Amino acid sequence: MSIADDASEIARLCRRVVRDETLPGLSVAVTDADGTVYAEGFGSRDLAGNRPATPETLYGIASCTKSFAGVAVLQLVESGICDLDDPISAYLPVEFDEPEPTIHHLLTHSSGLPSLGVSETLLARRLRLPDPGIAMGDVDDFYAHVNAAGAERVDPPGERFAYCNTGYALLGEAVESMTGKPFDEYVTEHVFEPLGMDRSTFDDHEFSMADDHMTQYRQTDEGLMASSLPTRDIGQATGGILASVSELAGYLRLHLNGGEAAGERLLDADTLARAHEGYVDVPGRSPDTEGADRQYGYGWFRDEGFLGDRTLLGHSGSITVSSAYLGFLPDEQVGVALASNTSPAFPLGAVGEGVLAAVLGEDPESVPFVRLRRRHRRLAGEYAAYEGVMSATVERDGGSLRVDFDHPLKDGETVLFPAPEEGENERADAAYRYETVDSAGRREPVEFRVEDGEVSLLIDRWRLGKQ
Repeated sequence: MSIADDASEIARLCRRVVRDETLPGLSVAVTDADGTVYAEGFGSRDLAGNRPATPETLYGIASCTKSFAGVAVLQLVESGICDLDDPISAYLPVEFDEPEPTIHHLLTHSSGLPSLGVSETLLARRLRLPDPGIAMGDVDDFYAHVNAAGAERVDPPGERFAYCNTGYALLGEAVESMTGKPFDEYVTEHVFEPLGMDRSTFDDHEFSMADDHMTQYRQTDEGLMASSLPTRDIGQATGGILASVSELAGYLRLHLNGGEAAGERLLDADTLARAHEGYVDVPGRSPDTEGADRQYGYGWFRDEGFLGDRTLLGHSGSITVSSAYLGFLPDEQVGVALASNTSPAFPLGAVGEGVLAAVLGEDPESVPFVRLRRRHRRLAGEYAAYEGVMSATVERDGGSLRVDFDHPLKDGETVLFPAPEEGENERADAAYRYETVDSAGRREPVEFRVEDGEVSLLIDRWRLGKQ
């Protein structure tokens, strides 16, 4: 695959994201089944020294680690050491009421457990941020925390998706129980080394000694703040890998080639394909769809409607001071790895999808996130009604907009959520529809209109023009 014609579009998108979203650095690599076809860094891996981000920069990839856990478990299944339908209590000192969650349920976040806050507690502790103060000093504390949470189960296993880092922490402990090797050692020996991922590690000391590694930054109200790296021994399988996009591209080739890469076969194709299936619906939807539009496999979200009817397997990750994304299109045989040395207010997968769109020759704005962010930049600003009798400020707020009115009789904020498009508005060059909820719980329409380059906001009884 050659993407020479698309490289400038990828670079344009990435530079815009670095600038507009206050990312210190961003690295990206695109691969097909044979090898890396594009790799570049944008911005700085270290602001104080202004050292550039590169495709070889080591980042914390956070929850992108989960698909590695899926590979490790499937290797043990293929070897006959365990079965996906085995209860997790067969391998660990945990107790659950019947029906017990199985390895499959933990892999698919459908164990019935909600988040138990293990990762959040450990990350906050390592970042010197306030935490609940629960005992979590060693693995015995971890098991005690899990065993005391039986009443927190909200559904029988297999019925409901609820993202649960604790489930993957249990899987990492199960790998050690089955193999006699800690999860990090197992993955290093059975995944990193066969794939030639020589610099990838779980060890923060190895990371800090590497020539090309990120300085990680936390987003604060005062701007970017250099921070410690929140690695932790408990829960490595939830998000502990430190890697470069260059080596992650090699890992993606494992998935593009049915379990084989770098001349090594890590899994049979049929076994690895089980990781890519969608087993449980993921709540929520993209702005252009109705109803759930994603499912979850073994460490992968599965979207069968990407850019129309393409199948996308992907996963984002964040550890507050670093973020990453891995995604691939199995039918088009192309994948992308991205990483940044901070965590923006949106999953980095939104940018990865824009990169994949560019690789396929599509406008990155065909991806809802990219289109929405550009639209929101256009709509944000100061607004005023006729003769200045009412004024308001429109600001971006994640995937929504926030309107802050400034008038003695109408002083407060209103959040606007994008509404499904309903076709063209003949009275405007462009019309963007939103919804808000009033004090009585009614959904009310809101509309921005663009006419001859002028933007106006129609909300409640008001028409406000952008100044």
